[in-house]
Formats: sequence, structure tokens, C-alpha cells
Amino acid sequence: MRSPQRNELDAELLPARLEATPAQVRPNAPLTLTLRLRHPPEDWSTPTFSISLNGAPTEHRITLDRLQGSMEGALELAAPSQKGDHLFSVHGREGERRIATHALVHVSAGDACAPGEMREAGSCVPIAEGHHIRFEGGVNVNNRGPDRYAGGQMTHPRAAARIGDVIVACMTDAIGLIPADELPKIGEPETGAADRLRSHLVEVLLEKSGIVACENFLVLADRGIVITSSRGADRQTAGGLASWRLPPLDRRPLAPPRHISTLTSSGGFEGVARHGDWIYAVRKPNAIAALRLSDQGRLGLEHEVEVPGMRGGWAIAARANRLFVTDAQGGTDSKGAAGRLHVLALTPSGRPRLLGSAPTSGTPRDVELLGSGVVAVANGALGIDLFDVSEAGAPIPIARVETPGSTMELSFDAGYLLVADWDSIRLYDASEHGRLRLLDAADAFHPSVHITGGGLVRTGLFAANFVDLRDGHFLATEFNVLLSGRIQTGAGAARLIVHDRGVALQAGGAENRPIALRVSNGGRRQLDLSQRGQGLTRGGGPWSVPPGATAKLEIELERERAAARSRESVIVLHSNDPLKRRVRIPVTPPAGYRLGDLLPSFRLPMINLCPDGSCPERTGCFDLAEEIAKGRPILLAAFASW
Repeated sequence: MRSPQRNELDAELLPARLEATPAQVRPNAPLTLTLRLRHPPEDWSTPTFSISLNGAPTEHRITLDRLQGSMEGALELAAPSQKGDHLFSVHGREGERRIATHALVHVSAGDACAPGEMREAGSCVPIAEGHHIRFEGGVNVNNRGPDRYAGGQMTHPRAAARIGDVIVACMTDAIGLIPADELPKIGEPETGAADRLRSHLVEVLLEKSGIVACENFLVLADRGIVITSSRGADRQTAGGLASWRLPPLDRRPLAPPRHISTLTSSGGFEGVARHGDWIYAVRKPNAIAALRLSDQGRLGLEHEVEVPGMRGGWAIAARANRLFVTDAQGGTDSKGAAGRLHVLALTPSGRPRLLGSAPTSGTPRDVELLGSGVVAVANGALGIDLFDVSEAGAPIPIARVETPGSTMELSFDAGYLLVADWDSIRLYDASEHGRLRLLDAADAFHPSVHITGGGLVRTGLFAANFVDLRDGHFLATEFNVLLSGRIQTGAGAARLIVHDRGVALQAGGAENRPIALRVSNGGRRQLDLSQRGQGLTRGGGPWSVPPGATAKLEIELERERAAARSRESVIVLHSNDPLKRRVRIPVTPPAGYRLGDLLPSFRLPMINLCPDGSCPERTGCFDLAEEIAKGRPILLAAFASW
């Protein structure tokens, strides 16, 4: 969207509201835009403002007439002809005051819904208040025993699935079983529920299979079996697949899962998918393994097919006699693509056969099958690619959807696509061919979402990497926390997503510091932000953020006061998000580091990925003190998510 000019931003922003009626309309159908201003300036008579559509100026104008205590104007026009979301905006200035307001219109060829309903995910649903994404419970699954880190292994939640009233979770070094109704409830007073749940967590360590870690897993609920995959946990342990027998889930107390069989591989395995009686797994770096399960649940390798051109196989999905595989290192075309999507046919023998490939815009992680012959690919920082796979050959790219974070995982169910985007979880309507319509996004940055007893930090999600959506309920994982929730259909309130969760002051100097806080509006209505009782700040705001947009809030921080304050120093934002009427963003005083000072040492697990494939994909350990002792210069140390 086109940004207002600087001289326009210097003017006072007046609270205004633009409303589109109806909010969902057929192409070219009649549409009414209504602009309202509650407390207009006394010196305004009948000002006229221009209207833009999707950031581009139009010839339309809207004039405000004075009513009792307010000003209002209406404009009738034809809705856009192209299907999808369209953003109408009013920007204008009269004297030293300005207006910036927005309204979202969804154009669809679907039949009109009854009064009090709206079209969503291909159906008419009742209109509801609040947000679509509603967190309900969660627990920190880390630190579950006194010696969890004895071998240097991290124990973060990787994946989860719900079977009845039991959550089955892969927690890096274990498979855990959690009764869903025992998850601590978000927003309720702390009663020790989190500690009790962790102390009674039923789990089996993966080392019983001869494989230490789990990157992914496949739950076969109809057979009571879980298959875990690992690309190798350390220099001594090979990667592989392992099958496990689940206990009866309707009995209490639950018994731990039981190991059945293990299939090791020097390259290890990544994604796992099921198609009929076949199990397909990505063997690092470039092969697809086709396996069968015996009646006892033992894994048996039937075929192993190398995929031409694949160098870094990752995720896999199966549907309608097709396999879809992401390749994180297969990008070799002239456009500089980081990876590829491969499509393979499944033959009666179970041996996959390559049909075609296409470059992805980023480094592809997950792949998910949407309706009507469309595949979605998670591309990290470059968002989501959509491919048309209705033909038998190579997938055809049809759209790229940007996200503000880093897209890690996708889950599709009944027209909805849920996305783990690192510092937020995003929900899209994916019912129309080749289009994603943002419905909501949530960052869990609010005291009511903070899980007491060792759960989410108060600044919300910072490593959301897995989601699973089924029948309106979802599971999600982030760095240490397993979350559960549900989807409230028909909602759409403004949603404040904070991407810059804190401000760190640098040492030295007493001048005020201009800062920019990056925020997004994850809802379908205009997000209004302001600073009332500014505290540590001078200047900035109020702001108006369009639905689905990302903005930088320019604020001047009173550095001298902030540096003198305690670690409780905060910037306070007020919004019309019903869950976040007030958000506190911490300001950290300067730590006093100077150029040349020795930073605290640290150790991080690290996997070497060589472009020519010469170095193994094994987890090593980077030790800052060791590298400095060797005289090696350090410019940057980065942690890449699993």
C-alpha cells in the first residue's frame, strides 16, 4: 500500500471509520462506502477526500456533511470485478488535520448468505465477535527431568496430533502422551497444573529405538502406531525411522508407547507420509523410501528411489496417487531459487516416479495439499508459494503470499489453512483456487495468553514451528511450549501483532533516540494504535494500520529517562484489538558493552550444510570460547530453527 507523504504525517490524525456495505459482494455488484468522523473540527465545513483501491488512486471522491456532533459521507460504486480481498482506503488532509481509514471488501461469486452470516471457507457461517484464533491451553514440555541435558540434547516439541482426548507429541528425545483435558488453561489462575502435568507426563525415550532424536512423526490412529523420523542426532548416532505401539488411550493411567522396530540410514530421514497401505519417507539427501508395515507394526523397506536433481529433501505429502516433496537445496535455475518442489506419481508397485519439478521462491520447508488441485509450500522468510498441480506434469506456480515472519509449517482442513510463521500463527481461507485470504493472526503477546508455571514468555511466540488443524481444533508448538486451541468461525476483529518485542538501549550518549517498532494487523478490520500516557516516549502516533498490513511505528524515545529506569521500563501501546487494549513493550537499559569487550561465551548445536554435499548433515557443537582460542575471527553466530 502507498505510504502517506512525510508532510502529511506531520498533521494530526483524526479518528475516522470507513465502512463497506456489504462486506462480501459479487463482482461488479453495487457497493456503498460510508465515511464517519465522530468529533470533527469546528472549522471544517464539507471536506472532500480521495479514495484509493489496493493502494492505487481512484477517481472516486467522498464528501463529509456535518451532522449533529459528527460528520458523515457516503459513496455508491461498483465492486471490483476480480475475486478476492480488496482494500479501500481514504487518505486526506484539511489544514493541520488528516484522515487515514480503511475497509476490506471480499469479492466472491458465491451465493449471498442470510442476514447475520458471512461466507468463509466456502460456506456461510454466523458472524461472531472477537478473533478466529483462540488459544485454550498449553504447557512447557521442556525440563521434564533432572538430567535431560546430560548428553547435550535439546528437548523441544517438534510435532503433535490429537487422538480422541489424548495428545500424542514428539518432543525431540521422547514420545509423550498428554490427556488434553489436563493441559493448563490459558488465562486461569496458577494452581500448579503445569508442574503436575509435567511430573505425570507419560513418555518413552527415543533412545530405546537406537535413535536419539525425532524431527518429525506420523501417527496412524487406526492402527495405534506412531512412526518417528530422524536425520541423526549427533556424530555417533545414525538417523532413521522407528515404529512404536500406542497403548489403549481410553484407559487411565496411560501406559508409555512401546518400541516395535527401527530402520537406520547413514543419511537419516525427514518427512513421512501415508498413502493407503504404503508409508513414504524422505531419505536424506535425495531419495524416497517406500515402506510397508507388518501386522505387528514392523517397518519393511520395499523400494528406495533417488529423485533426479534433488539434493536436500525435506517434507513430503501424498494425495490421489501423487507425492509432493520439498527440496531445500535443489535450486539451480537462472532466477536463483533456493529450492524446488518435486511431484512424483505412485505406481501400483508402490515405486514413485518423477513427473516434474518447479523452483520455489525461497528455501522450502513444509508442503500441504489444498483443495482444487493446489499445493502450498512454506518458504521461510519468503512466505508461501502456491502451485497448480492439476496437470500430470510439472507444478505451475500461480501465486506467492508474503508473511511478516518465517513460514515453517502448514496445516489444511475444511477450507482453512493454518500457518506457523515463527513469531505468529496465521489463519487463511484457502477455499478459492489459487488464493489465500487472511482471516486472523495471533502472536500470544498478552498477559491472558501467558501460560503460568513455565510456559510462554510474556512476549508471546518467538519460534512457532508446527501446527496441526483438525475439525476446528488445533495444536501448535513453539520453542518450548505445546499449545492447543480452536477456530472461531465468522470473527474478524482488528488484531495487533507485535514483531519487535523489546527495545535495547545502547551505551553512551544522552540524546533522544528515534526507534521503529514493527507491527502487523492480523485481523480483517482497521487497527487503531495510540500512545496515551506516553511515559518514556515523545512523538509518534496515533496510527491506522489496514487489515493484513505491516507497519513501522516511528517513536522518539526519551533516552535519558529510559536509561535511568529499571528493567520494567516499557513503551505502552493502546489499540482497538479487543484482546490487547494495552500492550507493554519492554525497554532494556544499556548493558555497558564497549567495542572490543569479550561477550559471554556460548555453545550452540550446528549442522554443516555444504553446497557440494561434501560435509555430513550431522549435529556438531559450536563453542565460542574454543573458536576464539584457535584465533578464528567471529563476525556473526546464528541459530537456524529446526
